[in-house]
Amino acid sequence: MGSYRRAKKEDCMRSSKKEMSIGIGSVNDSFESLRRMCNDKSNELIKSLDLNAGEEMEVVFWTADIPELICVSKITKNESGMLSYRLDFTLSTL
Repeated sequence: MGSYRRAKKEDCMRSSKKEMSIGIGSVNDSFESLRRMCNDKSNELIKSLDLNAGEEMEVVFWTADIPELICVSKITKNESGMLSYRLDFTLSTL
């Protein structure tokens, strides 16, 4: 399983930034392994993001070696202040 690099905290904390791009894994990793990495990274991100209620942020996941789109994570904050995400693999180029 390939390693993935950590996003800078200051990139995650900017409330005006509604999009982020992260390189993880390798095109040689299995799709299931890449799915797990995207899920783990999204879980990590929702612990450090600062969004307003109703705001949405898109995190685009690419393979780190040869850039291939893995998925897009859509992170939202509901009215009660809880952050959640959903991974969209429909646009994957793998």
